[in-house]
Amino acid sequence: MSNTLKQAVLKALRATGVFAASTRFRRRDKLVILCYHGISLRDEHLWEGGLYMPIELFRQRMAFLHAWGANVLPLSEAVVRLRENTLPPKSVVITFDDGFYDFYLKALPAMREFDFPSTLYLTTWYTKHKLPVFTLMVKYLLWKSGKPEFADPEAREHAVARYAEQADSEHLTPEQCDQVSRQLAERIGIDYDSILEDRLFQLMTPEEAAVAAKSKVDIQLHTHRHRTPHDRDLFVREIHDNAKFVEAITGLAPQHFCYPSGVTSPEFLPWLRQCGIQSATTCEHGVATRDDDPLLLPRYLDGCAVTELDFESWLSGVR
Repeated sequence: MSNTLKQAVLKALRATGVFAASTRFRRRDKLVILCYHGISLRDEHLWEGGLYMPIELFRQRMAFLHAWGANVLPLSEAVVRLRENTLPPKSVVITFDDGFYDFYLKALPAMREFDFPSTLYLTTWYTKHKLPVFTLMVKYLLWKSGKPEFADPEAREHAVARYAEQADSEHLTPEQCDQVSRQLAERIGIDYDSILEDRLFQLMTPEEAAVAAKSKVDIQLHTHRHRTPHDRDLFVREIHDNAKFVEAITGLAPQHFCYPSGVTSPEFLPWLRQCGIQSATTCEHGVATRDDDPLLLPRYLDGCAVTELDFESWLSGVR
């Protein structure tokens, strides 16, 4: 179905009361877990509109949830009530992945405005390095270069993979990787110091994460190094290292997890249970039900291409 036709159908369904009826009946015992990654500090939404959105759009989403009468719940409460079939009407959870500085600067004030709780899945290795995540920075700079050979996203991915492989093979430190990014920026005529000053692709510091944790932000697990090894010991190490950092920041032992990059595997499930994980969210589109494995909960990935009609159709259960 073309997007134009889809929007026309959704508009007709809303006008004829189908959205409202679906909200009352089909959504009654289901949970929408919203997924966000980043709020643009500059033009990131023009580069990766599926991962970044401008703050104006994010605030519109929060205002819509408020006007729609959403019951925005903390994740830990929502997971229990989903299992016990005691969810209130219009139950929604707001989640953010990674824990970038843009969450602290942009998203947090917007959610404070509406007094919404949220869950932040924090990857922690970069929190002690006030430097951009290397692969994200390289990918962004290649896009900014405007060179024809990097116009295609797949071509950029291949180029970034080569940068990452070289960094691994040469055992570059984060500081050395940052120098590679700086050299790339200089070659394409971008002021790298201004990027560092704006803190693009930088994780929150532990101090900033602690401030967020006092503002209805539940900080949970996203692995220490943003990876899910298929070796059990390495996988468990990722969880334990991540949990150690999170507990030092919040004073609480985290029990909820999000798969980095949405990568799941059946072998991960018993390892997560052995680590005491109570729930885990994926990047699979869907509405969570009692029948879902609590370690494979679907989410709705919001982004720049999502219209307000799309957004409402997922919230109401029509989609």
